[in-house]
Amino acid sequence: MLKMGKWTRYWTAALLLAFILVSVLAIHGNPAAVYAQEEEQETEKSPEEIAREKKIQLIIKVLEYIEQNYVKEVTLDDLVRGAVKGMIESLGDPYSNYFDQQEYSEFQVETTGTFGGIGIIITMKNNYVTVMTTLENSPALKAGLKAGDRIIQVDGKDVSGYSLSEVASMIRGPEGTQVSLGVLREGERGTLNFVITRDVIHINPIEADIIEEGIGYIKITKFNENTADNLNKTLEGFAEKGVKGIILDLRNNPGGLLEQAIKVAEKFVPEGPIVKVVNREGEITTLSSTSNPTPYPLVVLVNEGSASASEIVAGAIQDRGMGVLVGTRTFGKATVQTTANLGSLGGFKMTTATYVTPNGRDINREGITPDVVVELPNPGQHRQEFAPLGEKRHLYKGVIGLDVYGIQQRLRYLGFDPGEPDGIYGQQTARAVANFQQYAGLAIKGTVDNATYEAIEKFVEEKINGEILKDTQLEKALEILKGKLN
Repeated sequence: MLKMGKWTRYWTAALLLAFILVSVLAIHGNPAAVYAQEEEQETEKSPEEIAREKKIQLIIKVLEYIEQNYVKEVTLDDLVRGAVKGMIESLGDPYSNYFDQQEYSEFQVETTGTFGGIGIIITMKNNYVTVMTTLENSPALKAGLKAGDRIIQVDGKDVSGYSLSEVASMIRGPEGTQVSLGVLREGERGTLNFVITRDVIHINPIEADIIEEGIGYIKITKFNENTADNLNKTLEGFAEKGVKGIILDLRNNPGGLLEQAIKVAEKFVPEGPIVKVVNREGEITTLSSTSNPTPYPLVVLVNEGSASASEIVAGAIQDRGMGVLVGTRTFGKATVQTTANLGSLGGFKMTTATYVTPNGRDINREGITPDVVVELPNPGQHRQEFAPLGEKRHLYKGVIGLDVYGIQQRLRYLGFDPGEPDGIYGQQTARAVANFQQYAGLAIKGTVDNATYEAIEKFVEEKINGEILKDTQLEKALEILKGKLN
């Protein structure tokens, strides 16, 4: 998801205008009658403008006609939400989506990487929402929450049977407010109660380590608002520790903010083009690096889960000759989305441009082929090849995301054919899920719920049998980087 914010005000103003028109026009009778009405001709308006106004008036009349005549009472907000959702869906674009208010709030957390909360990462385990880890210096850590704690109450409410995303949204809240958690802890009797004051939590999408003398490893999991700042801190630390070469891991990175991709690329690409954005008229805007970074010998790891912003960075490094790409062909998403916040009506993201690499390569649906292609042994068996499942939301036909891609990978590995993994929950994926549910003795729904998530992960784990295979892609990257350093 690549965010450009200038359109938000435009769409909000358009909706406000629609509301004003609705309140001013008096509508009676069949809405189709608008086409039969004689209108005063205005010489300064073209036939196209007059036709456009008539269609807009028809939409408004239909909206009011439904509101006033439908057999059940409906609200104006519900009708407008449906209209906006319908307009976005009519585009037939898998990357243009409408969100209700809660979904848009979660979408903003994902893209900004900042929210009001207590600083824990949770998962669903044995039908309990369970703490995986507490973030460094977080309110949760200071209050005494520990990995393995099972959350059974939030603000006194029993959350048994709630989904992971529902519990997460209950725990989140404005900075300075309090949340009460009741948890079960192994070795402790009864429920432990914690009252924790929320703070601003910044999600750090950077994982870094020095894996061998002089060789630094950086994994970027997402391009949110904190990516570039945390990368800067990592590179400063590497410089202090004498790092001479870097492996940049962009595998299974679904993308994120365009401006963050540019800032990251500037750390590895000198003055010159990073990406070329193409609008609907074919006009090209070149976004360039203005920096002269330290020229580290660089190897970049990519795979089929590397998409969007991560492809911008990888494409710039490859085209500008600043590093060697190792792994498998990337996802191939070369489109730019604009986001619009509609307040209580939710929001949407919509494709408004495409992009090509500095050399003019159109990688949409094609992806980027690495300089050195390295497959992981027994595709699907190595844990790192599976895309993450996130908060394990309910998946059904029409849902799109990296979690869908991860479920498709796992089903394929288990022998249930969801088709070629593409991150889109279609009919073939639903059929594969239903077949798995029948095999696992679950209720056959064709949708992925908590029980299905757990069963899929259990079967995958049993098939792997605890064997951790070598990361041959990382091994190849190390070999290449050592050759450069020598």
